[in-house]
Amino acid sequence: MRALIVSDNHGDEKILEDIQEKFANQVDALIHCGDSELQNDSEAMTNFKAVKGNNDWGLDYSAQLQLTVNGVKFLVVHGDHDRVNYSLTPLMLKAESLDEQVVCYGHTHQLAVSMESGILFINPGSISLPRGEYSRIGGTFTIVEVTEQQFIVDYYNRNCVPIPELHFEFNRS
Repeated sequence: MRALIVSDNHGDEKILEDIQEKFANQVDALIHCGDSELQNDSEAMTNFKAVKGNNDWGLDYSAQLQLTVNGVKFLVVHGDHDRVNYSLTPLMLKAESLDEQVVCYGHTHQLAVSMESGILFINPGSISLPRGEYSRIGGTFTIVEVTEQQFIVDYYNRNCVPIPELHFEFNRS
């Protein structure tokens, strides 16, 4: 199972179209962690399972999504209501209570990946307005591959090229 995860494009439709053109047929799910600032029926968003971000005023997205993709359980949130700027603990407690395997979140504009209590946490970073240590890349998204034994996470830049130093593998518990 492979899922592409993106967040915080802030109105940049072209980048979402480019990503879909390149990867839509290579993944089982397209996930957007909010702050698209685009209508859910826009061409750029129609294939994404998306949540509402703090800048998605008046748009018709849910605050959180639970989806199962080929047997893998995902929780998708933006993160602003889960205090991800300060700690992953509230989000971890929510994921544990819902028995989720992968948690996708955005909001911070900083990419992050970790394994906590047997749950994979992924922030793809902002594809359009990155912050933090990897902002020099100019925007990122991620693809997670889930096998029976591992979570394999690769980050990509805006040119849809993988970033070798941002390849991660976690054993599933």
